Amino acid sequence: MKKPLIALTALFVSALTGFAALGGSEQSVISDQVRLKASRRVVPEHGYRVHEISRDDGTLIKEYVSFDGKVFGVSWKGPTLPDLSQLLGSSFAEFQNSVHPKAGRRKAAVVHNRDLVVESTGHTRAFQGRAYLNSMLPDGVSQEVVQ
Repeated sequence: MKKPLIALTALFVSALTGFAALGGSEQSVISDQVRLKASRRVVPEHGYRVHEISRDDGTLIKEYVSFDGKVFGVSWKGPTLPDLSQLLGSSFAEFQNSVHPKAGRRKAAVVHNRDLVVESTGHTRAFQGRAYLNSMLPDGVSQEVVQ
């Protein structure tokens, strides 16, 4: 009886905290908004779209989507750190294996690999960061847009 309950609890928690994963489809962004009961707006840009998901706790998640419907970047800012395993998707293991924590008052985790870039910093009630895949940046779009 405990195993089904644990599995059900894990499924429920992942449904509450899930986000579209880096490299995932645009359809998952829409599912995120519904699951989180958050507000979402789409901002069209030159060469891509930005889905801004505002959570009730004040955290803003931005998911950068190419016109072919793939999430090439994500960013976050707010009082709570989102679940990076959900945001980074299949790139999370690479992040964990490559992260170089930086010391200081504002703790930071940085990865600058050939394809994956993750920059995360923050302290209690003030977190921000971004992640993107160089290989998925649309033509003519710079990594600086992911903020």
